[in-house]
Amino acid sequence: MLAAGLAAAGAFVAYSPDAHAIDWVIKNPSAHPAYRAELEPHANFILFRRGYGVGRYGGGAELGGGFRATIELGDPMFIKKINNTIGISFGLDFTQCRYCRYYRDDYLIWSPVALQWNFFLTRKWSAFAEVGGILRSEGAFRYVNMDFATWIGTRIHFNDNVALTFRLGYPMFSVGVSFFVGS
Repeated sequence: MLAAGLAAAGAFVAYSPDAHAIDWVIKNPSAHPAYRAELEPHANFILFRRGYGVGRYGGGAELGGGFRATIELGDPMFIKKINNTIGISFGLDFTQCRYCRYYRDDYLIWSPVALQWNFFLTRKWSAFAEVGGILRSEGAFRYVNMDFATWIGTRIHFNDNVALTFRLGYPMFSVGVSFFVGS
C-alpha cells in the first residue's frame, strides 16, 4: 500500500508540467550540502517480528524511538560521475515489547550498524540504501541476537542542515529529522 502510494506520487511528479523545472543534481558530483556527519533522532515502528509469528509470543506492532549517526566515508564514492556518498551508520533504538519471549512488558534494545549509500537527486530530495546488521536484545542486553538488516529511505531537505527522513526496511521503519553537521 505504501509502495503503491509512493509510486503514484513519483509518477505524478515525473509527468507534471513542472517536472522539467526541477533542479536535478544527480549528475553533478558533490552538488549537495557539505557535511561530515548526519545526526538523526527518530520514531520506530515494527509491524511484525521474524520467528515469533502470531502464536505464543504474539506478533503485534511495536513502537519506540532512537538515534542514528552516519559518518561520511567518501564523496563521491562508487560511481564517480553521479552525486553520491558512502557512510557508516550506527545507532541505538528502543521499542516496546509486549511479546518478548522471556520477560513480558519489557523493551527491546536494537543496535544497528550499516553501510549507507546516499544519492542526492535534487537540492531538496535525496535517497539512500543501507545494508548491515543489528544486535537485538530483550531488556538490559539479555538474550542478545544478531540479525541481518536492510533499509531504503528518502529525505526531504528543508535547507542545507535539516531534512525529514523516512526509512523502510527490515526489521523496522522509522521517521525522523536529520541534522547535517561539520563541513
